Amino acid sequence: MIRAALKNSSWLMSEKVVTMAMNLLVALLLARQLGPELFGELNYVLALVALVTPLSALGLNALIMRELVEHPSRETQIMSTAAACRLVGATVGLLGLLLWAWFSSMSVAERVSLTVIGAAATLQAFQVVEYYFQANVTARYVVKMRATVIIVAGIGKITFALFYPSVIAVACVYAVEFFAWGAGYLLLYKSKSTGFVWRKVDWRYGMQLLKQSSWLILSGIAAVLYLKIDQVMLGHLAGRAEVGVYAVAVKLSEVWYFFATAIATSFFAGLLALKKTAPEHYQKRLQQLCDALFCVALLLAIAVTLLADPVVPWLFGEDYAAAAAILVIHIWASVFVFMRALASKWLIAERLLHFSLISHGIGAVLNIIANFILIPQWQGEGAAVATILSYACASYVAFWLSASTRPLALTMTRAMLLPFTLGYRYWHMLTRKG
Repeated sequence: MIRAALKNSSWLMSEKVVTMAMNLLVALLLARQLGPELFGELNYVLALVALVTPLSALGLNALIMRELVEHPSRETQIMSTAAACRLVGATVGLLGLLLWAWFSSMSVAERVSLTVIGAAATLQAFQVVEYYFQANVTARYVVKMRATVIIVAGIGKITFALFYPSVIAVACVYAVEFFAWGAGYLLLYKSKSTGFVWRKVDWRYGMQLLKQSSWLILSGIAAVLYLKIDQVMLGHLAGRAEVGVYAVAVKLSEVWYFFATAIATSFFAGLLALKKTAPEHYQKRLQQLCDALFCVALLLAIAVTLLADPVVPWLFGEDYAAAAAILVIHIWASVFVFMRALASKWLIAERLLHFSLISHGIGAVLNIIANFILIPQWQGEGAAVATILSYACASYVAFWLSASTRPLALTMTRAMLLPFTLGYRYWHMLTRKG
């Protein structure tokens, strides 16, 4: 099982490397060609679309993996019902975006872009297919499809950035990318399994799933609020140009989050199995994963801090030089984000879904308050500080509040103390030899 999980993780990692490289190249060219103002408009629209994505997921992602692992004979019913529920949620999200576009003071380009991308993003409901392959530890099929879409769409974005730098034109490419993902998921599931059978949709079972995931739905909304609300608030409190500068820093920081998600997702099915068959190994594996995630995030944060000042202006131009200072602050949120990727899976395994909402809710409220206080005075840097505060509270401090979650808080604490523990052991070994 470990070998299969590692192989699965390697496929996901490979995709994330391709995604990371392509997204950075696209962001670089779009930022240079559009300039801070138009690049800010585009990212403002993308942030708004991200705010409604929890409605197309409905907190079902990890629950679907659990259901498929525990009830493989009911695969068609589980998948079809989950997809139908997610489509309904995605439609509600689209209506919300259309209302925002109609009644807000957005520019015409922003309204058109929001409508086009929002409509195509509803097909992300079919991303439920990804969790079928995750449950079977066969991520390579999804990886190949998504990597192809990402590369082709990236080439399209680069082409428009170079020859027709328009927010609407680039937004249309984003919409085509979402559409291609949705079609790819449908075709892939049809070729590797039964495909969705809509007559097998069981709305009663769907309501049971939604009842189980109700905490995760609200948690997802709270999570995306403290992940993306900073760009929306920057757009209103500081202007679209500041959003463009901030978006450069955020892209260079958040692009690494995929690695944490890939590792946690790949080992989730194995953790569930260990929890049933070998509880003592389950806790040991949990600590090992948390240690690994923290160490990777720490090394990443140190490297980016040292390289930000010379690299950011060189890559994106002097118009974005201020993004370096924002990046130096924002990258340290990755320490908590990486451990949170594992914590989110642990909460599902331990059936503590309500705490996911509590912790994300704390993060969302703190982030909004901190942004209101810090953005007017420090703009992008203030938003980055607000991000670290909210991530730290939601992903670590909040876990000390309940006796049921303190075991994971201790696990995360041991991970954060690991560099000091290893340093002490090394020093002790040297002194003994001396």
